[in-house]
This record gives sequence, structure tokens and C-alpha cells, in this order.
Amino acid sequence: MKRIQTFAVPMLALLAMTACATTRESDADKLTRYTAFAGPPVASIRYGSAGSQGFDVVDDRHVVLDVRPREAYLLRIDGPCLAYERGSPTLGISSQFGRISAGFDRVTVASQRGMSCIIGQIRPVDLRAMRAAEKASAAQPSGT
Repeated sequence: MKRIQTFAVPMLALLAMTACATTRESDADKLTRYTAFAGPPVASIRYGSAGSQGFDVVDDRHVVLDVRPREAYLLRIDGPCLAYERGSPTLGISSQFGRISAGFDRVTVASQRGMSCIIGQIRPVDLRAMRAAEKASAAQPSGT
């Protein structure tokens, strides 16, 4: 019986670690995924911080801003604001009269006091098409 316990404990620990291990999507893959479903650039979008659903930092120059449950935008940030952040930064986004405008409004990161970077481009993301493609890909048998 002792032999089984000696073997079982390390095996359970290994299984637990394997279950916790996840493969993180690379920044380049993440950007490619969002870009594939992003429309042409727009000059501005409606935005109210109270209604904002959240954001996803894609890489050092891109953020996906979830404005409403089915409405998201890929923002290209011109500047190094996101280059130093890893993890979950706190972002601030300027807006004028309930709109964010490319080339005018800015992103700030709370941990980098005094630094703000201009939003260079705004592209709508077709979340419905993206989710449908992900669902179809997940349903497809592997190896095909």
C-alpha cells in the first residue's frame, strides 16, 4: 500500500500542474486574429466610459476596446504606452463629447504617470464573424 501512495502523490501533483498549464497565445497570433476580422479604419466612435465593457491588450501597439457586448474596436496606439506593461494594466482613454477620435484622443496607462499616447487608428471588429470562425475551427476535427 505504501508503494501506491508514494507513486500516487507525485502523479496527482503532476496531473494538477498539467491541468493548470495553458498555452498563451502569442502577441503576433492575437493581432492576426483580430486584424482578420477588423473592418476599415473609422475616424471616430461613440464611447462612454460608464458603458465600456473592458479591453484586451493585444501587443505593444494595439488594444481591443469592448464598447458594448457585441461591439469592439481595434485601436492602434502611436507611442510606447503599452510597451512596458505586462499583466493587466489600468488604461485611461480620453474622449470628447462621448466620442473617441483617431489622431486626437489618447490612451494613458496608470502606472506610467504623465505619459499618454495618441490613438492612431480605430477599426471595428466583427465579433459575430470572429466567434463563428472560432466555433467552426473548434468543431473541425484536428489534422484537417
